[in-house]
Parts: sequence; C-alpha cells; structure tokens
Amino acid sequence: MVKKFNIQVPKEHYFEKYDDVTRFISYFYQIDIVRELKPSNVLEIGIGNKTTANYLKQNGINIDTCDIDKELDPDYVADIRDLPFEDKSYDAVLACEILEHIPWKDVDKALNELHRISKKYVVISIPYSSAGFELLLKFPLIGRIIKRPFLNLFFRIPYFFIGIKFSGEHYWEMGRKNYPRKKIKSAFGKYFKILKEVRPILNHYHHFFILEKK
Repeated sequence: MVKKFNIQVPKEHYFEKYDDVTRFISYFYQIDIVRELKPSNVLEIGIGNKTTANYLKQNGINIDTCDIDKELDPDYVADIRDLPFEDKSYDAVLACEILEHIPWKDVDKALNELHRISKKYVVISIPYSSAGFELLLKFPLIGRIIKRPFLNLFFRIPYFFIGIKFSGEHYWEMGRKNYPRKKIKSAFGKYFKILKEVRPILNHYHHFFILEKK
C-alpha cells in the first residue's frame, strides 16, 4: 500500500518568488557547513527546489535527497519520523527548516531517526522567532584589522511572550512562548552533542545546529 503524506507546502511554492536574498544566505550556510564536515555521503531531508542538493552534487558531494512530496522528485519519498534507511547510512544528514512542520510531540521520534541513520553528523536549522537588530560594517583594510571581511553587530529579543498557533505549516518555532532555546537544545542533547550553533548573517530567522552523534 502506498503511503499518503500530508503535504503542507505545494510544489509551486518553491518555484514562485521563494528564493530571495535571505533564502540564498541560508543556502550558503547549508552548503558551507556540509563542505566543512567533509562527509563521504550526505542525505538531505526536505529539498525544496533542490538548490542545495544540486550545488553539492555539482561540486563532488555524494548526496541523496528525501522528501514527503513526490512531486519534488526526491530520491526517496518518506517522512522524517519514519525513514527507510539502514542504521548509520550517511556520514551527515541535513534537515533544514523541517522539524517545525511536525508537532512537538513527534520531534523526539524524528531526532531518534536522524540519530539512527547518521554515522556521525546531523545539521539542523529551525526558525528562531525574535526581534533582531543587525549592523554590518565593511571598510578598507578591515580584514587586516579584525581578520574578518566585515564587522557584524547583532542582538535579539525572542518572542517568548507570543504563542504560536498552527496555521497549516509551523507547529512551533524556537523563541516563541513554551519553546525557549533551552528546551530545543535539551531535546537535541538527548541524542547529539551540539558542536556549534550558527546564526546566518542577515537571516537571523534561520538558526543552525551542527550536531555530532552520541
């Protein structure tokens, strides 16, 4: 019997004004993090329009794709809570902006699956709801002065006082009422060591966790 999945986002969404500047910033971080990990093979769960997978593939990374929407033409059609792969199948598993699309009560099940199929690394990004202020400064010789291409000043205030109501896509977001960063880190820490958190420059809504399997 063929499984039927609840498709929250139609295929057209990923090809109609989906890719703006902040989206490409997120793509860069997805790609750059994977390259730094130097995996022999990668699984990307939740593929959108395949921008990340296509770039990695064209640059010599052995990558498979997985999504619940067969219309996106992934290599495998499956739910993150029930993945059709053997234990320790991939050096790195990439799941960006996926977990918030399932109820919080199912997140542990998804993390268990990511832990099971990964040999070593899992890279997750989730939305971080907050009010943020960011200032980016670049001027001649800044690289020699601070050893970076620009100076980035940033602070945020999470929307901890505002709840979230499921409207067809996100069940929860980090920073919202009842979903503090501490709670999300605790959930991840059950299965993984958090090696690093990354806030993309000019896109503080997407927050990355680089995880190592325990």
